[in-house]
Amino acid sequence: MQPICFYFFIDKHLQKYHPRDILIIERNTLRYKRKSQIAQNTSDKYRNSELHKMEDLLMNDNLETVQLLPLTSDIVFKQVFGQEESKPILRVFLNDVLGLDIQSAEQITLLNPIIDPKYIDDKMCILDIRVQLANRSLIDIEIQVLNRHNMEQRALYYTCQLCTEQLHTGDDYSKTAPVYGLNLLCFDLYEDSRYYRSFVLKDEETNETYRQTFKISFFELRKAVSELSQTKEVETFELSGLTARDQWALFINSGQQEVYEKLVEENKTFEEAYERLKKASSDETLMAMYRNREKAIRDWNDSINSARKDGVQQGVQLGEQRVNMLYERLLKENRGSEIPKAIADPTFRTKLFNEYGI
Repeated sequence: MQPICFYFFIDKHLQKYHPRDILIIERNTLRYKRKSQIAQNTSDKYRNSELHKMEDLLMNDNLETVQLLPLTSDIVFKQVFGQEESKPILRVFLNDVLGLDIQSAEQITLLNPIIDPKYIDDKMCILDIRVQLANRSLIDIEIQVLNRHNMEQRALYYTCQLCTEQLHTGDDYSKTAPVYGLNLLCFDLYEDSRYYRSFVLKDEETNETYRQTFKISFFELRKAVSELSQTKEVETFELSGLTARDQWALFINSGQQEVYEKLVEENKTFEEAYERLKKASSDETLMAMYRNREKAIRDWNDSINSARKDGVQQGVQLGEQRVNMLYERLLKENRGSEIPKAIADPTFRTKLFNEYGI
């Protein structure tokens, strides 16, 4: 009996398939075609040899070409860095980025390791990673894709929340532990070229640092990759010459296979993180959650853009109404000669608006 081959035509419905499934379909089709070609050769020795070669080629590469999910997605980031088994990776990451000295993964307690599916469709919910260290220090790690133009206020609020949630009724203030807010941003927050900065409490006159640690850090990943891409180290892929913090920026936000491979080659922690990323990218449940999360964010963006367009249109209409009212008043009071100046001079036009209370 001739083997049956199913051909899948995937075009506009591509989004329904996991990249791994598409790859398997392509390989099965290739396998069938290659077997048919080999079977046509009359030499049994040649046929058996080629079949073994083909199986080794198609089956032993462990699906390395599966599309990796982006680490800039909060749900993917949390899966890679914020689970119990990823605490060794998280330890190195926090030491490298925040300049801490966490000696072992056992000193880290994850306060919210579970990704609750019921929150995935809520584009406003925060899939952060909350950590408590052995010295009771608290760290909140948040990765933000959307610029809602309130990042500094938001970071302040959530870092302060780490302070207020420590104490319960009757607790002494001396129990308050150091707090850190680490914000990984996929947009530019500040206009200069610096892509990492930390803010602490200091005396205005002496610059003396407040004794209780309260630190808010911003790591602008997009800006970091843009700046680092112009360096000799990145151009030549000599990434060992970069700081550990810079290497993490590239690992999280570059999305380049060559960068992954070079970092993995030089650092065992990146190898472990890369393996977790590949595992997460092959997880059907996480893929579904990622898609729902991205859809919720896209829907939010669409609603904001739609509201912005409506607002602009309404503003134009309102502005036209104000101008027409002004010109009618000027004509009514025999001041029509002032209309050309009102058209050409915004300051004079504003003065007239104020004069007539329009």
